[in-house]
Amino acid sequence: MNRRAFLLAALPFASAASAEAGLWPEWLGDYAGAVRFYRSIPLQDIYPPPARPHVDHDDRDPFAVHFSIRTEDDGAIVWLRVDGGPMQTAATGETLRFGFMDKGMALLASAEGQSKPRSASLAVRPDSLGTEALFSHADGSFWRRHFNVRFTPAGADLIVWVFDAAGTRARTWRGSATKR
Repeated sequence: MNRRAFLLAALPFASAASAEAGLWPEWLGDYAGAVRFYRSIPLQDIYPPPARPHVDHDDRDPFAVHFSIRTEDDGAIVWLRVDGGPMQTAATGETLRFGFMDKGMALLASAEGQSKPRSASLAVRPDSLGTEALFSHADGSFWRRHFNVRFTPAGADLIVWVFDAAGTRARTWRGSATKR
């Protein structure tokens, strides 16, 4: 076999590896857990800084978070139901379908739920995945939610960030979930 034929013969294997979904099979499934308010983080790059920064006195009682991770065709599907806090979803939750993943990133292909994001992305790393979704309020303002899952032998550690419409602070919730 000459050198060029040998190199071209390897191409199907290279393209199959790069077309991988990026989700580990052991991540797929249904999860249930809880998060509790962790803290409010003022964003320092806002200029001019607010004269009276808002201080959150959120309820620190935990609330339920349910999610599932699936693959379908060439994309990932993340279903999420949050039972409290400012990012509470409807009882049926929301489904985010992501398109083809390239280098650990995928963009929103479609969404189902009572309130749907204007845009969303999925980021996959060797031990975690995260979604970032931008939602609009009726008055034209917006809020952004980051939902991050770091997989552990017992299930997953969760961090949820919500950025307010003014862009002056981020509020965080932390918790854990187990696979059902």
